[in-house]
Amino acid sequence: MIRFPALLGSVALAVTCLAAPAAQAATDGPAVTVAQAASGHVGQEFAGFSYEKDRVGAGMFDAADTDLVRLFRLLGPSSLRIGGNLVDMTPWNPAGAGGSPTEVAPADVVKLAGFARATGWKVIYGLNLKTNTAESAADEAAFAARTLGRSLEAFEIGNEPNFYRTEAAYEASYESYVAAIKAKVPNAVFEGPGVTNGQNAWLAPFTAKEKSNGLRILSMHSYIGDQTTGTIPGMLASNGKGYEEKDETALQTTKAADDIPQWRMSEANSYYHGGTAGVSNVQAASLWSLDFMYGIAAHNGDGVNFHGGTSTQWPLNYSPIKYDGLKPVGVQGVFYGELLWTLAGTGALHAATVTGASDVTAWGIGNNVIVNNKGTSAQTLTVNLRSAAVLGTEYVLTAPSLDSTAITIAGSGVDAKGSFHPAPKLVRVHGHTATITVPAGSAALLKTR
Repeated sequence: MIRFPALLGSVALAVTCLAAPAAQAATDGPAVTVAQAASGHVGQEFAGFSYEKDRVGAGMFDAADTDLVRLFRLLGPSSLRIGGNLVDMTPWNPAGAGGSPTEVAPADVVKLAGFARATGWKVIYGLNLKTNTAESAADEAAFAARTLGRSLEAFEIGNEPNFYRTEAAYEASYESYVAAIKAKVPNAVFEGPGVTNGQNAWLAPFTAKEKSNGLRILSMHSYIGDQTTGTIPGMLASNGKGYEEKDETALQTTKAADDIPQWRMSEANSYYHGGTAGVSNVQAASLWSLDFMYGIAAHNGDGVNFHGGTSTQWPLNYSPIKYDGLKPVGVQGVFYGELLWTLAGTGALHAATVTGASDVTAWGIGNNVIVNNKGTSAQTLTVNLRSAAVLGTEYVLTAPSLDSTAITIAGSGVDAKGSFHPAPKLVRVHGHTATITVPAGSAALLKTR
C-alpha cells in the first residue's frame, strides 16, 4: 500500500537537467521559474505500460496476482497496451483452452478483463495483422469487446507495419480489418498506425483517411537505438533531439489538423531489443524517462506506454516491472520515473526556465513541481512558483549513483508486493518562492498548497 502525509494538494514542478523556455524572475544563484501559460495537459492515463501479446495467453494478467495488481495501482488507473512484435505471431483460437503463450483463447481474454477491472486500467488491444485474416480478427475483437467492456480503450491492428507493408498497402489491409470488425462491433474505435522512429510521413495520409473511420488515438513507437549501442550518457542526452523531436512534432501537428482526440507513444523505451543492462534498468533510466515524458506532454501528447514484461525473444532489461517468469520480483528504473510523474498529479503542463545550473530541466504540472538533476553536483535552487503557497513537501528520487538499481523516492523503494511508504520532507514556502536541494543524479518533486 502507499501512504502519504495529508499535507499537499496543489503544486508540482518537474526539473530535469535541461532548460525549458519560460519567463525568468530575478534571483541570486540557481533558480527555476515556472511559466504562467499552459503548454499542454497531463491526464490520468499518461504513464502506462506496453506488453507483448503472448503474455495474455501466458496468463500474466491475473486479478489473483495481488502483487502485480498493487504494482499497477501505484501508477493507475492508466493505459495497458497489448501488442509488440508477438501480436503478429500469436493467433486467436476461439476453441482453445487458454493458458498457452502460443495462442490467445477466450479464457485468456476473460482473465485479462478481470485484471483490468482489478487495477482500473484501460486496454489498447492489439490484433494480429501479419499472419491473420480480417474475419478471424473480427471474431477476436467481438469477444474482446464483450468481455473487456468499459476497460477496452481501442483496437490496434498489427505492429510496426512499416517493416512489412508500404503505407498504401497497410491502408488497404487496415480498412479491410476495420470493416470486418465494425460489422460485429459497430462502435469500435482504433489506435494507429503504430509505426517506428522516423516514419512520421505515414501520419498525415493515414489520419486523413481514417479519422472518420473510428481512429481515436494517433500513435507511433520510439526507441533511442539498438541495445548494443546503449550508454548512460547517450541515453540522457537523447531527449528532444533528432527523430524524437520530429516525430513528436509530427504527431502534435497531425492530431491538431485532423482533430484526433489523442496521440500516444504506444510503445517506447530506451534501447530496442530489450534494453541495455546497467543502462536501461538503473537510476539513469528513471531520469531519462522523466525527460521523455515531458517531451511528449510538451507536444500536446496524451501519454506513453513503456514496453516491458517478459519475452520469448530476448531479456527485457528495460522492463519497468521485473519478473521471474510470470512472477513480479521488483521494479526498475523507468518505473520510478513513472511513479514520480504520477505523484505530480494531473493538470495543465507549464514550461520552466532554469538559470545558474547546467544539466537541469524543469516544468510544472498543475501547481506542482518535479526537479530532475542529471548533473554531477547537487543543486540548491530557488523555485519561483506560478501561484502563492504556504507549505510544501519534497519527494526526492535518488540512488547512490546513476548506474545503481538501489533507487528510492522520499526514502522508500517499491518492493515486489507493491509496497511503497514515502516520507517526503517539509519545505518552507514564502509566497511564490521555495528553496529545494536536488542531489546529483537525482530528481525531486515539490508539492505545495
